[in-house]
Amino acid sequence: MEEQRIEEISLNEHIRKRPAMYIGGLNIAGFNYMLEKFFEELLKDCYKDPIFEIEFYPYNRFELKVINIDTTKFFSRIDQLNSQSSLGLAVFITLNSNISISTDHPTSIILYGKNGNNKIIIPASVPEKSNVILDYTLDTETFKEFNFSYEQINIFLRQFAFLNPVLKIISIDRMTEELQRNIFYYPTGIFKQLDFIVSKQLYGKPMLRLDIEKQTDKFFYQIGMCYAYLYIDNAVVKSYAGNIETYLGGSLPDGIIAGLIKAIKHMAQKENFEITISKKLVLEDLNLIAAVKGEGLVFYGSTKRQLGMPKLRKEVKEIVFEEMTAYFEANPIVKENVLDKFRKWN
Repeated sequence: MEEQRIEEISLNEHIRKRPAMYIGGLNIAGFNYMLEKFFEELLKDCYKDPIFEIEFYPYNRFELKVINIDTTKFFSRIDQLNSQSSLGLAVFITLNSNISISTDHPTSIILYGKNGNNKIIIPASVPEKSNVILDYTLDTETFKEFNFSYEQINIFLRQFAFLNPVLKIISIDRMTEELQRNIFYYPTGIFKQLDFIVSKQLYGKPMLRLDIEKQTDKFFYQIGMCYAYLYIDNAVVKSYAGNIETYLGGSLPDGIIAGLIKAIKHMAQKENFEITISKKLVLEDLNLIAAVKGEGLVFYGSTKRQLGMPKLRKEVKEIVFEEMTAYFEANPIVKENVLDKFRKWN
């Protein structure tokens, strides 16, 4: 019987043949996902206060300048393109029709290529702290349904900046004669995102606002929540695990709501105040944005849109209970207003 021969192909060949396995849709969502994974790796190679400056040009081309990056770490990543830790970079430099990577102090080409066929030239010596410049042209054979839209890409860039407070993103549109320039830099992270949401609502000012920032042994949490004075029909609940929006919810928002209910019940018991409370009632008029970062985040299902971590749920429940209880004790008028929302009417 003749042996079957299994042909081995390189990683970049596999990415070119099956790009959807690596980025999902071959559209704006897939392009944003590719950028997200690449940006996550870049941030690991950066010093304090990194800046990503992106200029968009006609014909689906853009230039990305990375400021405050450790070139030693970045060159090591280029040298290890077949490792899982450099997969974001590998996908980025493969799904293009033209790419070059260089440094500007001194000017030196590090990588160049077309259609996934790349040549790497690591110089003998480059200062550890040198800006890295990536010139990229979108592969329209892969992304057949997508052309650059400055407005659409900016939505992704802004959200990435909210979730990564150390990062400043400068976005410049040179695709038309009308020059546009946007800066996305939010040192307070998702708390600033919550500010924007509240400002668009009818009253523009909540009766309760609590921002929680907490580092535990494994995870870093940012939790921003607020209650409106009166009924609002466009309350927002958003949660993120890493840079992924978990729009199906899961352990993070469930733990926060459980902690909030526990704190309200605790205050009601202390005040001998009868209330009727449930998850559904708590979510009425509540704006909530929460994010967790750390290693080992576990999701339900393959879509990664629902966090499934019972221990994390328990941890965040106690964090919210403690912080909200302290907030109520320091703000008795707010406490009375919140309890009144759940007053049991006989």
